[in-house]
Amino acid sequence: MKQVLFIVLFISSHFVFSQTNLPYRVGEYTAYKVSFGPIWVGYADMEITAITTENKTPSFHVIGKGRTAPFFDWFFKVRDVYETFIDTTTLLPLTFKRAVNEGGHLINQHYSFNHKDSLVATRDSAFIIPLDAQDMLSALFYARTFKKDSMITSGNSFYVPIFMDDENYYLEIKYLENEIIDTKWGKLNCMVFQPKMQEGRVFEKGEKMKIWISDDPNHLLIKVEAQIWAGLIKAVLDDYKELKYPLSIIGE
Repeated sequence: MKQVLFIVLFISSHFVFSQTNLPYRVGEYTAYKVSFGPIWVGYADMEITAITTENKTPSFHVIGKGRTAPFFDWFFKVRDVYETFIDTTTLLPLTFKRAVNEGGHLINQHYSFNHKDSLVATRDSAFIIPLDAQDMLSALFYARTFKKDSMITSGNSFYVPIFMDDENYYLEIKYLENEIIDTKWGKLNCMVFQPKMQEGRVFEKGEKMKIWISDDPNHLLIKVEAQIWAGLIKAVLDDYKELKYPLSIIGE
């Protein structure tokens, strides 16, 4: 379920941006509480730790983590770590790492992207990828650069290529509406999106998830709700640090 926070928002692959107008900066940190029905079950967080050099290219180093709450460690311990290195100019991933431990089930992935040749190399193979392919974590930061007025119309769908679990997948996203929601900091105007997730992975049908993104210069992930066969999973922003812009709380 921790994948929810890292693959839910991929809006379009035709954004216009530069480092000076990106909605985030090094040091940005966000933390989320994850609940299953009425029960708090875990945490997830993301941080842009540094600008480093990856494959001789200046890159944002982003780390995302998911873990169960202490009580649930006794039943099904989760410790997930996702890392991506994102080209600061193109906002395309250069390297992606995933280390998953979910109840003793281990997954270790290492992807090296070669966008010039439309290839990605894994530990033991290579795959052809489409233009502007993203990994499950880089896509969120890429999508946060979109321009709402020119890219989003109510009811329209958008598609983004994702390379995930050694497969290419085009994720469809639909913008629904804007909604004012309550947060621990006050009321916040958010854009609401509906991803159509790939059937057979986590969700039985494609239209059982909604996400809320702040409609301000940060384009920050605020909330996720996902209805799966066993109940409702919800992730809500619980803490943040070093945002590039103040959250646009209504009434301030």
